[in-house]
Amino acid sequence: MNKEIFLKQLKKNLKYLTRRERNEQLVYYDNLDNYDLDPLEEANKIYEKLGLKTKLFNISLKDAISNIIKALRSKDKDLIGSVIFFFLYLLLLIILIKIPFIYIRDIPVSIFTEFFMNDNNYYLYVFILDIIYAITTILIFIRLIKKKGEQLQNKKASK
Repeated sequence: MNKEIFLKQLKKNLKYLTRRERNEQLVYYDNLDNYDLDPLEEANKIYEKLGLKTKLFNISLKDAISNIIKALRSKDKDLIGSVIFFFLYLLLLIILIKIPFIYIRDIPVSIFTEFFMNDNNYYLYVFILDIIYAITTILIFIRLIKKKGEQLQNKKASK
């Protein structure tokens, strides 16, 4: 791994530190000669050295979904409530993400009426927009589900 990639990933993993603490750590690692280190492991070492109880995980989507299902099966009402609230948040997000796509669909149709007089052009345009909406939503959901799974794993590890 080269120096720039390592420092960029380390900075991303040190998100729970203050800006000053993060910059101090990055300066220390910037002066190293060996960059064959794992940024995630180094971030966890820094958190442990500073006495923070945060533990970062490199979690896959499958593991994140598994953590969410385990949380739903648990008997901890706060944890179950947190996951249900998360799903309500995702539902609201679906609606909010769709709003710009509705405007993007309707504005060009009203401006370029000549082009969209042909139904095939209109249906193709709407189909492409729906595909873009679906891809956008899926990518956002994957990111949020991974983040929630990581949070649940952090809670489980800290207990």
